[in-house]
Amino acid sequence: MAALRYAGLDDTDSEDELPPGWEQRTTKDGWVYYANHAEEKTQWEHPKTGKRKRIAGDLPYGWEQETDENGQVFFVDHINKRTTYLDPRLAFTVDDNPTKPTSRQRYDGGTTAMEILQGRDFTGKVVVVTGANSGIGFETAKSFALHGAHVILACRNMTRANEAVSQILGEWQQGAATTVYCAAAPELEGLGGMYFNNCCRCMPSAEAQSEETARALWALSERLIQEGLGGQSG
Repeated sequence: MAALRYAGLDDTDSEDELPPGWEQRTTKDGWVYYANHAEEKTQWEHPKTGKRKRIAGDLPYGWEQETDENGQVFFVDHINKRTTYLDPRLAFTVDDNPTKPTSRQRYDGGTTAMEILQGRDFTGKVVVVTGANSGIGFETAKSFALHGAHVILACRNMTRANEAVSQILGEWQQGAATTVYCAAAPELEGLGGMYFNNCCRCMPSAEAQSEETARALWALSERLIQEGLGGQSG
């Protein structure tokens, strides 16, 4: 029960208390499921109530969600420098409709292209969008461009295509927005070592995580600084 107390969930005699041998877990998208260790199986329904639940709200300040090498979600408490597989928001779950959650349920007719691509980095990717000068095509092209992709607008009317490019570049050039967000957002206070694109946290590329590249850049920076200081002293 130490893990429960650590996440702010005390043991209770409520109907939501799990039988022995059961564990409550969450998916990346916030759906709650239950693991039966005795029978080595999982299910969406609570073993006592039969209800299905999902997580409500964002992670507490200083917490971050990650995935281990086995694909299981775990949580990092940066303030106390600890990790746990227990979602700290489990005390605030809400009942959901009795339908098995699928990826399609994450989006609806009101979802924008920016929301779908949120958190993704398409740097180095080439995207071709047809009908990109207006409507859905324009929003798709703009969203990919703002998430780092090299976008090719396939349009019949060159004038309208150029106008669309100008609009996208107008938004893309507001690059200071991410810097300002990272510097001023209260939820990021005290945190570091993260990569943000378009005010959204993204996974850095493999090259950006290379220790060899980091050492080479450090050595290059030192050499350039030394050369600059040497030029000034002369």
